[in-house]
Amino acid sequence: MTQDTVTGAASWTVQVLGQAGLRGPDGALRPLERKAAALLAYLAVEGHASRGRLIALLWPETREDAARNNLVHLLRKLGHLTGTSLIEGREMLALHPAVRVDLRGLAGDDLPQVTAPLLGTHEFDDCPELDEWVRAERVRLEEWWLLGLRERAQALEDQGAYGAALAVVLRLLDLDPLSEDAHHRLMRLHARTGNRHRALRTYERLCALLRREFGVEPLPETALLAQSLRRALPLPSLPAPFVTA
Repeated sequence: MTQDTVTGAASWTVQVLGQAGLRGPDGALRPLERKAAALLAYLAVEGHASRGRLIALLWPETREDAARNNLVHLLRKLGHLTGTSLIEGREMLALHPAVRVDLRGLAGDDLPQVTAPLLGTHEFDDCPELDEWVRAERVRLEEWWLLGLRERAQALEDQGAYGAALAVVLRLLDLDPLSEDAHHRLMRLHARTGNRHRALRTYERLCALLRREFGVEPLPETALLAQSLRRALPLPSLPAPFVTA
């Protein structure tokens, strides 16, 4: 591995969240067609894959020799686009370790903002196994983001940073408008910031939402919180179903 290869690979970022593409040294995004995007996303998530595995995912109905040739051409296209080698290996392929990937930056304070779906609007109906993998990864990422946001909101509330926690909970509701957990947290935070009437309006909206969408009432824990708000009682502890592990 030469220093030029390391430097070249390090100047590129693989973007697989939202619009898939390659962001070069100039900061411009080069959009990728769906199979090139899927190849990079798969390697970014899984770490490595054999050529046989990749051709089975990307060209399931193609003869093996033709599919291997398709993969060679795809790798060459990526090399021509970037002027360097973003993928290394012979039979077992992996992203060059110096390549940056947007998925690897999902940590800390970035988490609430980075919620674009894996591979954006690309669909893979003609590649059933790849389609199943993409759908499963989209669900996994969404669940991970929601859990991360709930943990962030709880940590901020515990620290007394109610305004910051409120912003995170509102982000949670943007992502999951039917979440009773998020509505419950929003009620608590409105109350903690001295806005008991807004907290009760949040409860009323939740009741209407749950009746309309599911024909159910809020959980007893949420009803108890509303009752405490109406009577100006101390807030009950966050119930176990809403406590993040």
